[in-house]
Order: sequence, then C-alpha cells, then structure tokens
Amino acid sequence: MTPQPTASSFAVLGLLGVQPWTAYELVAQSKRSLHWFWPRSERHLYAELKRLVERGHAEAHVEGGRRRRTRYTITPAGRAALQAWLGTEPAPPTLEIEGLVRVMLADQGNMDDLRAAVEATARQARTVRAEGLPFVAELLATGGPFPQRLHLNERLVSFYSDFNNLLLRWCEETLADVETWQGTQDIGLTPSGRQRLVRAISEDP
Repeated sequence: MTPQPTASSFAVLGLLGVQPWTAYELVAQSKRSLHWFWPRSERHLYAELKRLVERGHAEAHVEGGRRRRTRYTITPAGRAALQAWLGTEPAPPTLEIEGLVRVMLADQGNMDDLRAAVEATARQARTVRAEGLPFVAELLATGGPFPQRLHLNERLVSFYSDFNNLLLRWCEETLADVETWQGTQDIGLTPSGRQRLVRAISEDP
C-alpha cells in the first residue's frame, strides 16, 4: 500500500509542476533548490517519484533513442493535490544543527572539543556559502533556468544567506565567549550572556 503523501512528496510533485523531468534531472534541480532548506537523499527522491506515479499524481513516459530514459510529468490529479496541499497550514519550522547539540552537552567534555565543534560548524557554514555563491551569481547574470520564478527564488536565497551569516556570527561570538571560560563546567550566566537573554525577551519580532 502506498503511504500517505508527505511534505517531501509535494516538494517533488511541485518540481514536476514546474516542468517534466527525468529522475536524474529532478535530482540535479533539487540540488539547486530544495537541497538548501529541505535536504533529502537521492534515494529518497527516487522513491518519492515512484510513489507519485503509484498515487496517480505523476506519469512516467519512457523515451526512445539510443539511451532510453523515463521522464516524469505531473497529472491533473497531481496538480489538484498540490494545489490542495498549498492551501493547508505548513508544519512549524525546525532546526537541526549537530554543532549546537555538542555545545549543549559541552560540560560533559573538554574545552578543546567544544572549540573544535564550534570551529567545525563555522567552517561548514563557510563551505555552504561558497557552494551557493555560483548559483546566486547565475541568478543575477542570467536569471537562471527559470527567470520567471525569481520573485520566489530570491526570497529563499535571501533567507538562507541571512541564516548562514547569523550562524557564522553565532560561532564567532561563542568562540570569543569560550576564550573567557576556565573550563566547560560551573560557569553560570556571564554578564554578556545576561545581556543576550535580556535582549531575547525584549525584542519584538
């Protein structure tokens, strides 16, 4: 029995709503778009395509030639399901960063491990930024493959850029704080930490 569609199902279906794709093309496009805020493995994306066909939300057409390949197209039923899903309330945002888990548990480790965890998180954030810059440059230069959708894509790119910069600032601030600690245990609330907590409850979003 085909499971009920998930947000990942509709994400893949939405890509098919933009245009038909082969599985390979869809995975490549996902790396340019979904990957940045809804990362899923290639295996997961391939499985979602299969399930979309099973639900009748997509059709698979085998194209001939020397190298046969399967192209997936959204169906009218799939487009109706996508539009219905877009009219529902999204799930609450979640955040998953292993470096923050390591900071939370740092009093069970040592200072070197804490520094290394934060430094690695900062390095990873810089790598992500470097990987994303060519895509942004392409959007500015040519509009990318879908210039008519730039009003949407710009909003996503700007969010991710701001988030990545925030993460980098947090890493730098945390490393500076750690340098004032004698160890990872029994530090308590520092004056600068108190200022940040006061700011957290006083600032209106």
